[in-house]
Amino acid sequence: MKHLILTAALLGSSFAVCAVEPDDLPASAATEAETTIMEMMVVTVTSASDTLWGADPQSDTDWLLLDDTAKSIIDVFEKIRNGGDGPNDAAWASEAKFQEYIDEEIGAGEAARAAIAAKDLDALFAAGDSLYSPCENCHIDYNPGVAGEQ
Repeated sequence: MKHLILTAALLGSSFAVCAVEPDDLPASAATEAETTIMEMMVVTVTSASDTLWGADPQSDTDWLLLDDTAKSIIDVFEKIRNGGDGPNDAAWASEAKFQEYIDEEIGAGEAARAAIAAKDLDALFAAGDSLYSPCENCHIDYNPGVAGEQ
């Protein structure tokens, strides 16, 4: 049962990340995504990090889905690095401290991918733990209303 729940969660997060292809968007949206940092956090980061924290892979397919999830974290933080369309997003993205948090998040995603490649669940959980601290600290500094709500 636990395996079935993990697989469903992994599939859900993969679909949430990949549901819209650039070819499906209007030309203006394909070149300049109109989204806020908050939207990227809610749509991708929250579900992907929950998937990594709750991982219990039982098959090679599960490990592949976890790798896709970790890659989605890296990809979205690369986008967040550049800001978004929210009222404070450009200002936040211009700050060195914000960029340091992004670097930590990407590092945690890369550590997760390395753990997944080695099929090392303990290392994956350690990578998940390293994802939490910069998230929480960034929320405290940049969006205190959501700190601790996960």
